[in-house]
Amino acid sequence: MKTLDRYMLQSFLVNYFLSLFVLISLYVVLDLFVNLDEFTESGKGVTTIIYEVGNYYFYNLPLYFAQLSGVITAFAACATLARMQRQNEVVAVLSSGTSMYRLAAPIVLAGLGMNALLIANHEIILPSVAPKLVRERDDVEGARVYPVWFVRDGESRLVSAQHFSPKQQTIRNLIVLETSTDPGTRGRLTRVVTADKASWDPGRKGWTLARGIRVSASENTKGTLFDQHQMKPEPVDFYPCSLTPEEMQLRQTAQWVDYLSTRQLNLLAKRGDVDRGKIARVKHARFTMPIGNMILMLLGMSFFMHRLPSSILTQGAKALATCAIAFIVSFMGQQLVGAIDVTPALPAWLPIFVFGPVAVVLLDNVKT
Repeated sequence: MKTLDRYMLQSFLVNYFLSLFVLISLYVVLDLFVNLDEFTESGKGVTTIIYEVGNYYFYNLPLYFAQLSGVITAFAACATLARMQRQNEVVAVLSSGTSMYRLAAPIVLAGLGMNALLIANHEIILPSVAPKLVRERDDVEGARVYPVWFVRDGESRLVSAQHFSPKQQTIRNLIVLETSTDPGTRGRLTRVVTADKASWDPGRKGWTLARGIRVSASENTKGTLFDQHQMKPEPVDFYPCSLTPEEMQLRQTAQWVDYLSTRQLNLLAKRGDVDRGKIARVKHARFTMPIGNMILMLLGMSFFMHRLPSSILTQGAKALATCAIAFIVSFMGQQLVGAIDVTPALPAWLPIFVFGPVAVVLLDNVKT
């Protein structure tokens, strides 16, 4: 590693961590300003409110990093080159015979490293704190009790409950609908399990039932299920479940699939818990996000890679406008999933197909 490489990496890392601190702090402050009333509406003491605010935003920091990683990397790269342009350091480097591409190479490699952190964040950190991300601001401690309706447990079971307490890991008025997995009768209701109360048993990985009853369906000559003369209720004291209380709590939000790792997504697809199209959309978005972040960074850098001094404000405005258009197109592409019936890969790859060639053309036009 040459002296120039060390100098560029040091400048980039300083700007990166400065951008990371400023942008995430701004995100937290704006969110807190808008939603402060949700933390204070319970009438708790000041100390408790401060603790809950800190606890809520601490666990949400990995999510904010995932959302802002592309902007942070692009801003750090542009700030590094802009400062060198302003102090006429670029002219000195080019005068030594070093090309502009060679000057920017350490920044590109550092950007790849920062995107590796993004991948680790998606695969390790976010899945580990996923249950914390679905908490409401007015229920940080998770004491709220709420109903659960038709949460899929494996391929053939639906779990419902009138009262579910994530903190105590208990359920009241449990109802489990079990359907047939035979090809000829797939989806037909076969058994119903009910219980007045259920408590989670982590050792046995299931729910210990109080006054649990299992009723098996049988088809009579008229084709009617659950004929009262043919029903055979039997007591049951345990219900094995692939869903933990944390997973049941996680599935109460619409974005819960986005917080899972690739291994967990593959497991969901294998078990049939979630629509495969939705899982494919998340996996395509996960794969293309680092690529999109690099394209965003290269788009911004191209406006500061000049051999002659130029107005930093003018180039910054051009870079900001171009990156903003790329971000808007990416956002609109994600909205296509819910608006029209498109392939899951198109929204994730559309910004890359549109702005990848633009970045190549801009970099090719750099005079070095």
